[in-house]
Amino acid sequence: MTEICSALIGISSGAAGFLILTFWFKPILRYKELKSKILADLIDYANVIEINDLSEAYKARGQERIVISRKHAAELAAASYYLPQRYLKYINKKGEDPDKASVEMIGYSNTYRMEEAEIRVNKINNLLKLWH
Repeated sequence: MTEICSALIGISSGAAGFLILTFWFKPILRYKELKSKILADLIDYANVIEINDLSEAYKARGQERIVISRKHAAELAAASYYLPQRYLKYINKKGEDPDKASVEMIGYSNTYRMEEAEIRVNKINNLLKLWH
């Protein structure tokens, strides 16, 4: 009888751990990893905003910036959707809003003027708390 109880406790503990890992920790880690990628790409592509005045090599990087910004916007919206509600409330209380940041990322991808890009980057920073 004790072997059966031990087995049931072990199985239920393993199942609970799997569920917590899958539905709680993985979405949070994915969100945090995405934030670091967004920060790195905002810094990396900062010099290729006004692509009309750039060489062909830099114009290609400017096109990469557009594609990557849109990809990050989609990934951010998806990551936000899968965040646990308690964690989403927690980050909202801290001032983070990944959904609005996703919209700003789309706007940033459509930006070709440095002044407007700086405004968008500052909004993205404030909405994701990237470098505070």
